[in-house]
Amino acid sequence: MNILAVGAHPDDVELGCFGTLMEKRAQGHNVFAVALAPGAYGRHSREEIVDAWSRARDILAAPAGGHGRGEYILGMFQIGKLEHSSDVVGFVDSLVTKYKINTIITHHYGEAHQDHVAAQKVAVSAARRKVDSLLLWESSIYTHRNVFPFRAQLYVTISDQAFERKMEVLRSYLAANLLENGEVAAHASLARYRGAEMHRAYAEAFEIVWQVDAGAEGGGERPQSRRKKPG
Repeated sequence: MNILAVGAHPDDVELGCFGTLMEKRAQGHNVFAVALAPGAYGRHSREEIVDAWSRARDILAAPAGGHGRGEYILGMFQIGKLEHSSDVVGFVDSLVTKYKINTIITHHYGEAHQDHVAAQKVAVSAARRKVDSLLLWESSIYTHRNVFPFRAQLYVTISDQAFERKMEVLRSYLAANLLENGEVAAHASLARYRGAEMHRAYAEAFEIVWQVDAGAEGGGERPQSRRKKPG
């Protein structure tokens, strides 16, 4: 698998699906992430945000047991004004092509932040032709505080190590005052809750937009026709 997580800002991918990315990487899959609009906001400078984000980048790229590839990319779009436009869709589409992405994970359509809503639409547009699976992640605040409910349809169980890596990157944002303590604690509890539903220690849940089972189609060359030559 070649998985791309599409987030609006640094910390979105980390909250939504970082445990899953770490788990899939350990299994030998290639995992990529992008934060489309990583600029400064409030009293936080871009440098402070990038410094906290770099911990997640380093962990995602660090050597893993399954030898899968990991890479975290920063976009160049304006925070607070992210748009569902041809420029942004084209940027994500270029990542889909470059990394041969077959699974995209992104924001839920019910999230409230305007950049999150735009990022979700961008991911759908970029996924529409080449991507076999499109999944939406769950956020303790943004997904559960809107009129469109999150529906847990797919569970990815994550190991103790993957869970700890997720918490490590969330704590780096907490230390930089980019996340609140309650939000980090809520995501730890959410992973335990979703795990308990599946009789496991930890899990992350996703809503499925579409999922294609390629089956034998992706497992080698298709059989050639055995039509006899004339005569």
